[in-house]
Amino acid sequence: MLLNNNLETPRLIIRSWKRTDTDFTLNLWGDRENGKYMSDPARENQDEDYLQAVAEMEDNPNGYYLIAVLKENGNQVGTCCAFPENGNYDIGYCISKDHWKEGLGTEMIGALINWIKENGGKTVTGEVADANLVSIALLRKHGFSEDRKSRYKKWGEETYFDAHYYKLIIGG
Repeated sequence: MLLNNNLETPRLIIRSWKRTDTDFTLNLWGDRENGKYMSDPARENQDEDYLQAVAEMEDNPNGYYLIAVLKENGNQVGTCCAFPENGNYDIGYCISKDHWKEGLGTEMIGALINWIKENGGKTVTGEVADANLVSIALLRKHGFSEDRKSRYKKWGEETYFDAHYYKLIIGG
């Protein structure tokens, strides 16, 4: 699904993902440090099925795949996504390690929450590995609280993460 309008923060433009964003995305998610807690595989484990799934993100009818670029120079700095279902939007996000600790994740998540609220969303959830303390802190900063326990696996790998879904109630 595609955004009707870009989302903007003081430093970011968040737009719909395009196939021209593929290399940035594969390298970001596939980086062992950057993608450590993601369900996406390391670069060397990105098989044909995975590459095909990424190639189809632009046309995905079930959710929004988005890319964050810096307003000042247009450089790609992160990705995020939102999957709506029955008033809930399940989100994911990733900021390039080259831009960690700059507050860009806070801006990106804040813009997503505002957009979800404007589009009638009632709740927002995000699944986070228990060991990913930075991501947990980011969601808590936005008012999310622990909802339920989960577990997930990296695509094509035998790497599993104990995790929790975090939930934010934004509408009545």
